Amino acid sequence: MIALRDDCLLVAQGGGGFLPCSAEQLTLEVIGDNGAGVDPETLKHAVAAVMHYFRAELQRTTITMAEFSAMLSRVLAGLGIAAEITEDGEASSDVRIADLGLLAADGAPAGELEFCQRLRTLLREQLAAAPTRVEFHGLRNCVKRLTGRKHWCPECEKTAAWILEMIRGWFEQDAVSRPTALLIR
Repeated sequence: MIALRDDCLLVAQGGGGFLPCSAEQLTLEVIGDNGAGVDPETLKHAVAAVMHYFRAELQRTTITMAEFSAMLSRVLAGLGIAAEITEDGEASSDVRIADLGLLAADGAPAGELEFCQRLRTLLREQLAAAPTRVEFHGLRNCVKRLTGRKHWCPECEKTAAWILEMIRGWFEQDAVSRPTALLIR
């Protein structure tokens, strides 16, 4: 019998056979190309932890996709990432992430007015999916682009407060029946 690599597990196939899969292969099989809105580095470590659990803790070399999917879902939930992973490998993320800096860059010629319209539309789209959390990243970068500043200044503080107030107000207006958290960084 050929020895199995340390970074592989034998995954049970529908026809009764087993297929050796590495961590990267299992990640693509379970999560797919979209990554379920999960940071790639976090996902890489979570998959490695699940593989270690099966190999070292349970001393197993064979698993089913259902077992792997369920354990990966539990690990991600423990990290505060609500990604529901089904047995057939489809993932749906309950976390919606958007980059404010990119949004400000896209609407640069029209300035704050177009930025506001784009932000309002984006927030509505994010909330329409009824996620557990909506995240906006890149607030500092966004503010600097809107104000045309390279360094943080009092005008940047005012613009940041204005953006936060705007997002919070819209968030309260469009709140869905399911509780949704809002995170702005």
